[in-house]
Amino acid sequence: MISLYSIMAAILVVGTGYYLYENFIYRKMYYKKIIDTSSNIVMITNHEKIIEVNATFFQYFSKCMNLKEFLEKYSCLCDFFEIEEGYLGSNLEGKTWIEYLYANNGVKHKVKMNIYGHKYYFLVSASLIDPKRKVYGLIFSDISEQEQTKKALELLTLNDALTNIGNRRYFDQKLEEHITLTQRYKYPFSFLIFDIDFFKKINDMYGHDVGDKVLIEFTTLIKENLRQADIFARIGGEEFAVLLPATTNDKAYTLAQKLRTLIEEAKGTTQITTSIGLIQYEKGDDPKTMFQRADFALYKAKETGRNKVVLG
Repeated sequence: MISLYSIMAAILVVGTGYYLYENFIYRKMYYKKIIDTSSNIVMITNHEKIIEVNATFFQYFSKCMNLKEFLEKYSCLCDFFEIEEGYLGSNLEGKTWIEYLYANNGVKHKVKMNIYGHKYYFLVSASLIDPKRKVYGLIFSDISEQEQTKKALELLTLNDALTNIGNRRYFDQKLEEHITLTQRYKYPFSFLIFDIDFFKKINDMYGHDVGDKVLIEFTTLIKENLRQADIFARIGGEEFAVLLPATTNDKAYTLAQKLRTLIEEAKGTTQITTSIGLIQYEKGDDPKTMFQRADFALYKAKETGRNKVVLG
């Protein structure tokens, strides 16, 4: 026969359990309401998958109605990351981006995302909520306006006024960035240097106004035949450079020959040709060694008859 004591104990256990469960649900709802009021994206993750997000998350990822739908479509938030120097990638130094972020939490980190065709920039920080289960809390603060203003101001100092492409400072900056990226992610890139053959004669015969027009025509023709990701800059008077990301020298050589032919056959202000030096990044290269090798290849193109591509 069940004693009154046993019944009372059972009621107490059930009651306590119900109270704790109700308290847990209440606290969870309470904290959810708090993070939903934040204008920043708040995300809880165990670095294998996202556990919880706040309402602001869906202001950016508006094509998903809820977290379940987001997780069905995407394996990771890093699917939206764009690789660019100065911004977090998806895998760094053998760690996931979240582990790397937490391990280097004393440094400000930025991430660039392409969300449904729109570019966003975020300042991101991480805190470890549950060390045993490796649960992290992440906060993404939208700094898109500041970053875009900063980039617009940088563009004014990195643009060639005549041809409206990058200048030498811009190219040097991009070359350093791509050397860092290829050392980290192990992808190839190639580097072309162009020189308009006998350009001084054009200036001497027709004047600098005509020379400027030739430079603009040359620039326009090259730009029309490059990919959006390629880096094109004027690095001297009649000298230009192109950086070709994720491109081996054989593919770069095919492109260089195509550009050389297009320039030779173009019906511009005056007929011109170009000499091209071509190299591919090699392990241990720095900007100085790359320019030296590219310059030497260009020198060989000029010394052996001009209007040709030489692979360095």
